[in-house]
Amino acid sequence: MYSSLEIENQSFEDLYLKFCGMQECSPNYSYGPAIRQNYLIHYCLKGKGEYHVNNKVYPIKTGDAFLIMPNVVTYYQADHDDPWTYLWVGFDGNKSRLYLNRCNLNDNNLVIHCEYLDELRELTISMLAHHKLSYSNELFIQGQLFTFFSYLAKSANVNYKVNKINYNPYVDKAIEYIQNNYQYMVTVNEIADYLSINRSYLSTLFKKYLHLSPQEFLLRYRMIQAEELLINSDLTINQIAFSCGYANQLSFSKAFSNTHSLSPRDFRKQNKMINNSRMNDPHAQKRRYASQAVDK
Repeated sequence: MYSSLEIENQSFEDLYLKFCGMQECSPNYSYGPAIRQNYLIHYCLKGKGEYHVNNKVYPIKTGDAFLIMPNVVTYYQADHDDPWTYLWVGFDGNKSRLYLNRCNLNDNNLVIHCEYLDELRELTISMLAHHKLSYSNELFIQGQLFTFFSYLAKSANVNYKVNKINYNPYVDKAIEYIQNNYQYMVTVNEIADYLSINRSYLSTLFKKYLHLSPQEFLLRYRMIQAEELLINSDLTINQIAFSCGYANQLSFSKAFSNTHSLSPRDFRKQNKMINNSRMNDPHAQKRRYASQAVDK
């Protein structure tokens, strides 16, 4: 059984659904290696499988959710003896990372356990049922997506109290400022001035809640945007440098090479090759507000 829905968001910016679906997989069914353009959460309804990312293998069982980040090469496979049935929710939005962090999902924690299996399944079924193009359905799906996140957050509170990320208002505002101004030559001092606190205190807050300095967070955010532009645009390296807040191509290339062990040009070439060779994504059928159900 395979069913999916893809929508084209018209109204929301912070967080919005791109596609969702459910699939009962055959033994050893796999997808990848591939790169996704949006955030994607898979949730295992039953069975087992493996999630491969960043040279790590995560065993996945019933009740586990795993996060796929944009522009990261991933691979996952159903178990041979007990293949999984899973649902997936693909989404985007300029505050996606903020919502994910509050559910204890981030680059450093890609798998969580969520006990609300029936609730997440019913939410996905209800989103699939509201596939017809209308503003009322768009609003309904938006509400269901936030409810989906609320159950992930509940599980984070129950099972991950020690490691839960409790954001501070200053950190939230600093992240928002970076998201809105990273393309300019913003500095940590400027961010601190905007918040009316000193740089030392801002650094203390970032290290406490994000385990990164403000400068490291700003660098990572710029690199994420740079990756997307390198893969999905035809901008020159120099144009991408300016678009990500660098004064010139040389300083951008140096920063990019230090974080990726690849030059921007080589990164673009490598990922273009991956995109050209990867299989069609079964989770993102190319249609606007469409659904299908196919018995295997």
